[in-house]
Amino acid sequence: GTCLAEVLIALAAGVVVLSATLQSLSHFEKQLSAQHRTVAQTQDVRIGLTIVADELRLAGTASPPTGAPVLAAGRQDIAFVANLGGLVTTLTESVPAGRQELPVVNGTDWPKGKRVIVCDREHCVESRLARDGRRRVLNLTEPLGRDATVGSDVRVVNQVRYYLGADRTGKTSVMRDVDGGANPLIGNVERFEFTYFDRDGRPTHDPLRVTRVRIEAAVGESRTTTVRDVGLRGR
Repeated sequence: GTCLAEVLIALAAGVVVLSATLQSLSHFEKQLSAQHRTVAQTQDVRIGLTIVADELRLAGTASPPTGAPVLAAGRQDIAFVANLGGLVTTLTESVPAGRQELPVVNGTDWPKGKRVIVCDREHCVESRLARDGRRRVLNLTEPLGRDATVGSDVRVVNQVRYYLGADRTGKTSVMRDVDGGANPLIGNVERFEFTYFDRDGRPTHDPLRVTRVRIEAAVGESRTTTVRDVGLRGR
């Protein structure tokens, strides 16, 4: 038969084996969770930088020909104007300086409150939409202040800013601000920097000379840096 001492020894051995097994499972679970976090963070930074690059590429598409597409060129802060939605139309007839209605080819889906810019060959003037656009008409909050000729270009102006800030939980995040509305885009950021280059490939911080922007970002514990180079379409 089996004595009590042998049973106790067997139970003790079983407890040791079970404890080791649980520790191994806990270790593997932590490793798996860490891998999942890394994958999720990598995916977030990849998607986030794609959005930044796609919108930054449009910098200058809503500024006057002689204007600067980049408004601020900081190390962790960039601001620019762009036509993010591709909303562009033309005047179907000349508009006198005091008129607040713009007859256009197509004003459908132009949202109320957005800034618009009207440009002919020599001048550009800005205003804001008083109501949602209609098929053939855009209504302004105030007159353009000067005559606009038939065929003048009309487009929406979005003011965009990306910067390093904090989300609602206080974590460092890349923030996206479009027309005054800011939201976190990439979370748990360890590094986020811009480098600017002119047409000859030389580093610059002069907004008027910027034609290409390099974005560097790293998130999470791995701190692996992702780099994107973006040429400005408006330049």
